[in-house]
Amino acid sequence: MSLMDALFYWLQMKLVCDSRPGDTAARETAAFFAQILSEDHGLASFDVTSADDAKIYVTYRNSEGTERTVWFDREAAEHMMLNPILSRDEKEKEEKEQGPS
Repeated sequence: MSLMDALFYWLQMKLVCDSRPGDTAARETAAFFAQILSEDHGLASFDVTSADDAKIYVTYRNSEGTERTVWFDREAAEHMMLNPILSRDEKEKEEKEQGPS
């Protein structure tokens, strides 16, 4: 997995975790991508440093101390947060709560 893919997937899951703190699966998935970033890509640190209407900026530092900031499309990064993947039970519950169309 490329560095940019791993950063993007980590960012998506971080946004999900921030919006749903009790989501254990999201926390575990974010930790998985964090592990890839540190072990496979040698990053010592990475975090969201800023955002505007169109972009989310992530700054990372490698083990040699080199720091770089990259940006990701905000709409793409927030997609999973705004459109959660629901289990069958959750979908059925949501449909019942919404009633007939």
